[in-house]
Amino acid sequence: MKKKEQIITFERGSKRILPKDFWDILSTRFLPVISLTYVSSVIAIAAQKGDLQHYIFDDKSAYVMALIVALWVSMPAFLWMFLRASHLYSHMADHWYKCIALLMILLLGISYVLFPEAHIYGLRMYFAASIPMLFVLYYFFIKGGLPAVAAHPLTALGITFLIYGAAINFLH
Repeated sequence: MKKKEQIITFERGSKRILPKDFWDILSTRFLPVISLTYVSSVIAIAAQKGDLQHYIFDDKSAYVMALIVALWVSMPAFLWMFLRASHLYSHMADHWYKCIALLMILLLGISYVLFPEAHIYGLRMYFAASIPMLFVLYYFFIKGGLPAVAAHPLTALGITFLIYGAAINFLH
């Protein structure tokens, strides 16, 4: 059985660098899931530290640690979006997302075995808890995004937490 060849055609004089669905991918697939990851990480880290109200409203550590977790989860997603935007490699985006996510999971597993005492501020636990988010991101990338009614409020909530965390960081 022969594999069907993908033919890439370019429009002469086109001013478009990104594919037509790039902003849709960004606004309904990527940003809502990363925002949900960030907000849930802030709340979980603040709750784990003890005084939820203090760590959400007065302390910047939960916001900074959650930002690190959100950036960790978004690495394969960035690669997927860049490959998907490429005219030559868009067919490889799903394959590379799976490879990078698997390598990240293996890296976490190996770090738990090799360095069991390295528990930096409790952050390793949240890296391990971010593994299901890799699957959620992949699901939304492949199946399509969230409806705009759900995607935009989640994105706004994540941006609100990000701005509030930045304000706390600069004020304290």
